[in-house]
Amino acid sequence: MIKSQKKTNIMQLLEQYSMDKRIEKVNLTAGIYTNEDGVSPILESVKEAEYYRTKNQVSKASFNISGAAEFHQAVRTVLFPDTKGINEDEYTEVTQTLGASGALHLAGRLIKHYAPQAKIWLSSPTWENHPALLESHLGGFGYYGYQAANKDQLCLNTMLDDLQQANPGDFVLLHVCCHNPTGIDPTSFDWKLLADFFAKRKLIPLFDFAYQGFANSIQKDAEPLTIFKKYVDTLIICNSFSKNMGIYDERTGALTLVFKDREKLAHWKKTLRGLIRGSYSMPPVHGSFIASHIINDTGRFAHWEKEVESIRNDLDQRRSLFFSELSNNGIIDEIMPYRQQKGMFLYLNLSQEKIESLRENYGIYLLDSGRMCIASLSTADMERVAKAMMNVL
Repeated sequence: MIKSQKKTNIMQLLEQYSMDKRIEKVNLTAGIYTNEDGVSPILESVKEAEYYRTKNQVSKASFNISGAAEFHQAVRTVLFPDTKGINEDEYTEVTQTLGASGALHLAGRLIKHYAPQAKIWLSSPTWENHPALLESHLGGFGYYGYQAANKDQLCLNTMLDDLQQANPGDFVLLHVCCHNPTGIDPTSFDWKLLADFFAKRKLIPLFDFAYQGFANSIQKDAEPLTIFKKYVDTLIICNSFSKNMGIYDERTGALTLVFKDREKLAHWKKTLRGLIRGSYSMPPVHGSFIASHIINDTGRFAHWEKEVESIRNDLDQRRSLFFSELSNNGIIDEIMPYRQQKGMFLYLNLSQEKIESLRENYGIYLLDSGRMCIASLSTADMERVAKAMMNVL
């Protein structure tokens, strides 16, 4: 019997899963890449960086509020891989944060300080933690629809129609590749249309970029940032290395401000440093060293790219195999209304009642929204999961 229709958040589900005594249980909630043994592996490029660090580190007292210059350069390299020239630093300020979540929280604080009446527009659906991370601002939230036009593409018109209600100076949270819970990404043409729309409406893009490399490549996945940079005067970017380097525990991310107004940029940077000093004081160093050690060396960067490519290919293969299992059970059209999903997640057309039935009767845990993590589903479990879904329909 289904006990409740009350919404259950991801942390509650993780706790329920850990307390579930069944051997054949499956956790498809958190966005963590695991191998066939259920382990989130440490990349070889990361191991090499840590070995180097252990052998050569002479101090653990850096005391840098914004993070190291080497990390800043690494972040600029992956966010804007085609950018060259020494003048770039005049318009781009990188600050190390506690993952992309920490960057989003700080972005909300900055918006409260400099644009207290501005709205922040979120996609529907979005991640459950986005409103909580950004709630410190005062202007409230707006929502724009993020849905499929058909099984192969995003409905851009829905986004633009809803964002017509936004006022100049409002901020819009945009998911870059593989990030929206639906798993659908805008095309390059869509990104250009969006950038032109933002420029004309004087909207400010706030990018959440945590899955770089999982759609196409490190370089290709950063294309939306380069596109927007050509159209708008202000970009705010929150990125993380938790996923593409597998360094979840290190909480290594960045908040990057790209302003054509250098005086405005200096003010925001000063305020940001004050916010950090008044909260966690300074970021941890270990993860930022790993990222900069890998990215700032051509050979190590190429090695890392190959490892990310391997993960990307594995995700694509798992998705294809799971789709085959759903097809074999005759349910793919019913629970997969669109197919061009990328990255770690799938979005299933299942009611909350059916999702609770999967948890209670089969030990299969996914979010109430129907979002599941394909990156945590082993090939060995696919047949059982597909059959369970067929049984609850």
